[in-house]
Amino acid sequence: MDSYRFNIPRFATIYLALSIGLPILLYLIRTYAGINLNSGGVSLIPIMLTTLNEGARFTRATERRPTNREAWKMAGLFALFGVMLSMLLAAVVLVVAPLMLGDLTGLSLGLIAAMVAVMAIVYVLVARVFFALGARSEMRRLP
Repeated sequence: MDSYRFNIPRFATIYLALSIGLPILLYLIRTYAGINLNSGGVSLIPIMLTTLNEGARFTRATERRPTNREAWKMAGLFALFGVMLSMLLAAVVLVVAPLMLGDLTGLSLGLIAAMVAVMAIVYVLVARVFFALGARSEMRRLP
C-alpha cells in the first residue's frame, strides 16, 4: 500500500486551468448560445473539482478513505493553495487587464483582506466536502 503525496504542480495546473478555462467557456456559451450561466457559485468550481480529484488520488494511493483528521488537514492545505493561486491570478489580471476586475480596484486593503479571509473559510469547507466525496467515489470503484 502506497502513501498519498500532495503534488503541488498537479494541483496548481488543474486549479489554474479550471480558473482560466471556465470563464472562457462561459463567455463563449453566453456569446454564441445566448445562455448566461454565470453565478457566484462558478468561482467555487475550480476548488471543487480539484479537491474531488485529490480525494480520488488519495484513495487510489492508500486504498482507504481519509480519516476525519486527514481530511481536515488536506482541506486546509488545498484551501491555502487555492487562495494563493486565486490571489496570484487576480494580481496578473490587475497588471494585464485591470478593467476586468471592475470596481474591485477601488476597495480598501482591509476590505480585500476580509474578502480573502471569507474566501479561505469557504474554500476549507468546500475542500473538506469534495475531498471526502472524491475519496468515497473512488472507494466504490476499487475492487
